[in-house]
Amino acid sequence: MKSRRAVLAGLGTVGAVGLTGCSALPFGDDGNDREDVTLPADAVEPVSWPESPFPVAVPGALADTHRERAQELLAEVPADPNVPNGAVAEELRSDRERAADRLGDAAEDPWPIERLSAWRSRREAAATVRGAYRAATGEGDAEAVTERRRTVRERLGSFVAASEYRASSPLEAALVYAAVEELVTDCRRYLRPDRPYPSDPVARPFEAGQALGQVERARATLGDARRLEDAYLAERSDASSQWSALIDASGRLRFAVARTRSTVDGFLDVGEPPFEANLDGTAARTLFVETSRQVSSTVQSHEEYRDDGDYARAVIEAGQAVAAVEALRTAIDGIRDGAYQGEVTVDSVTEAAARAREAIAAVEASEHRRLATHFLRPALQTFEYLPRHIEEGYADAPRVQGDLARVELYARAVPAATAFVAQRLE
Repeated sequence: MKSRRAVLAGLGTVGAVGLTGCSALPFGDDGNDREDVTLPADAVEPVSWPESPFPVAVPGALADTHRERAQELLAEVPADPNVPNGAVAEELRSDRERAADRLGDAAEDPWPIERLSAWRSRREAAATVRGAYRAATGEGDAEAVTERRRTVRERLGSFVAASEYRASSPLEAALVYAAVEELVTDCRRYLRPDRPYPSDPVARPFEAGQALGQVERARATLGDARRLEDAYLAERSDASSQWSALIDASGRLRFAVARTRSTVDGFLDVGEPPFEANLDGTAARTLFVETSRQVSSTVQSHEEYRDDGDYARAVIEAGQAVAAVEALRTAIDGIRDGAYQGEVTVDSVTEAAARAREAIAAVEASEHRRLATHFLRPALQTFEYLPRHIEEGYADAPRVQGDLARVELYARAVPAATAFVAQRLE
């Protein structure tokens, strides 16, 4: 793994701060003389997401299925519902119009699997409107909701029991079945009867609609899990069961993640950054706080996935945890050397954004590119929301610069984390 000192030396510092500390805040400075910086909307340009880590193309027919089903559901609801309660009629009209408008919009998520999630949401919205309309007009669906929930639950159980995690390699199994496991978990959540069908649906039509919509979402989610697996297997004639290989790999990674995390235990779950310098108003505070949170979150998720038997997701989360720990260790070294504590300006933010984009782009050269892309996702998501927050005026300049530094350090750690995990999948 590239040394942290080497990474630090190549950062070009944050703003005018040098690693020697000569331009950094003196230790003990309270930072009160820092001026607020208003960032222009283009201070952080969006980053282009790399190709999806899913190993094969996701058929467009999957999205078409959701669109067509949603259109069928909305077709059963008049544009101007005739129900006795005028307020209910107006809300139904508004909900139907909004659901119909969403069907005409393209799903803009960068990866096909995320776009499917958007279409499932639209399908759920259409089912919710239909269920509310039927309830308001006296057509109860209590038995239908119960029966559909039972049917989907049975089909989900059969799907999970029959899955052997077939793939051409353990690495591809991790990529494919991480997506499938997530869908299975989502399906189980939508099947929970936490939105029971009301005993008086005419009086509570929108609760009735939500109950129906939730079951429809569960059905759609299970359908995507099945079709994604089918789409992959249709492209791989050499697929064989990788179930045991993933269990073994996730077990090896469990101990590796625990050992790696132990190197930063003293920096996790602390009330204040444990440094001599006062980091208030600096990029260093956000860098440290958010990176340490990322370590805690990814390690916990890895353990939970492993305990729940979601071995593919455990493997992916292990890679993200290893990269996050390395980013935190590098950040700690940098902060101790006085980095990330200088004056934040528009120029320093744009320079930090350029370095972060460069680090993200470098991941494309990783040997196991799709696995690396999966690990890179947290950095990509940060770059997705930062420009929007700046444009909306919610962004604090030191925090933005700290987030960008976190993206850079994390992205720089991804290739080594990828090699580490790939070796344990062999």
